[in-house]
Amino acid sequence: MKIIILDSLHNAYVTHPDLERHYLQDHAKITLYHVENVSQLPSDALNCDAIISWHLVPLDREALARFSRCRAIVRAAVGFDNIDLAYARSRQMLVANVPDYGTDEVADHTLAMALGMLRKVKLADRVVRNGSWDWREVGSLPRLAELRVGIVGLGRIGTAVAQRFKAFGCDVAFHDPHLGSGWEKSLRLRRCESLHELLDYADLVSLHAPLTAETRYLISHDGLRRLEGKYLINTARGGLIDPDALDTALQQRTLRGLALDVHADETRPPSAALLGDEVLWSPHVAFYSDSALSELRIKAARCALQLLISGWHRNLIQ
Repeated sequence: MKIIILDSLHNAYVTHPDLERHYLQDHAKITLYHVENVSQLPSDALNCDAIISWHLVPLDREALARFSRCRAIVRAAVGFDNIDLAYARSRQMLVANVPDYGTDEVADHTLAMALGMLRKVKLADRVVRNGSWDWREVGSLPRLAELRVGIVGLGRIGTAVAQRFKAFGCDVAFHDPHLGSGWEKSLRLRRCESLHELLDYADLVSLHAPLTAETRYLISHDGLRRLEGKYLINTARGGLIDPDALDTALQQRTLRGLALDVHADETRPPSAALLGDEVLWSPHVAFYSDSALSELRIKAARCALQLLISGWHRNLIQ
């Protein structure tokens, strides 16, 4: 069998497929390609049996049509918005993801960004570096335990984040229209029936929804107006926030604080409006630890092999 790994020319996650080859060497030939799009692949790659996909290489209808015999695609991540699922299914291509590899890392990073933003760690560090020990230069700071926290999307990561905020004594609410009744009782959380209700209720909102046609630009002009004077964190998918609306909100100083690990366009530097002191950035690193990246690569390889051998895996995307 032939399995290819598609990774980006920019900010690649895999530099050498040693882990994948170690696990699959008795079953498949593994080849790594760093490309911007599928059109850059050599013809030999297009007759692969399976693809392990990383997020910056699009697998839309046109791209998938190039593959002559591909039977399985494993998205090496939680999100799979770079894959045209409808077309893949029409071609009898099985699609799966790896939803559990970095749950703790993303949840921990979300709390790290929240604490860094709320406690103004970036500004406090600069005060000392500028030669001052005057705590008043840091300005007003909220008490974390007095904040009402809103979680958008109560999946694996959203739940882990909610539990961490609860440990700090926060009043935690969530909005997730796809989650059945009763989870609010099991987790002792407040359920908001609409996104607007959550945005109005919370002082700090953290996004943990997948990126789909339904959730693209979930936070736009109206949502950002509802967040006036509040805090917003996104460690999920950049496309959950309308970038033009976000630029406008920052120019008008609508938000009290913003923490972003992701952005709608990660191929270019952020706009000037997003580089102010009220914005805390990290470079799409929330998923990462040494252990998490290794776990992700091994699980993606195992998933690809199981799909090819049995046609099933628990992480099949329905």
